Amino acid sequence: MPESRKRPGHHEHQKPSNIPSSQRTKGRITWAILIGLFGLILTYFSASDNYLLLIAGTLIGGIIGYIIGMRMEKDVSHK
Repeated sequence: MPESRKRPGHHEHQKPSNIPSSQRTKGRITWAILIGLFGLILTYFSASDNYLLLIAGTLIGGIIGYIIGMRMEKDVSHK
């Protein structure tokens, strides 16, 4: 197996992303808020007055949105 570090596709020779890092960081927060809001609305229509479920649905949606945003940022930073 070749030991050359100049072959295409090596991690040291990948070009940086065209998207600024501040914009990539905002994507994580944006997705967390959007999917958290979606979780709140979905929980509100399914269990209207139960505040414990409303909080749980919002938190679960926010966590899922944060994970989606992190993965999207990771994909963008490697291109």
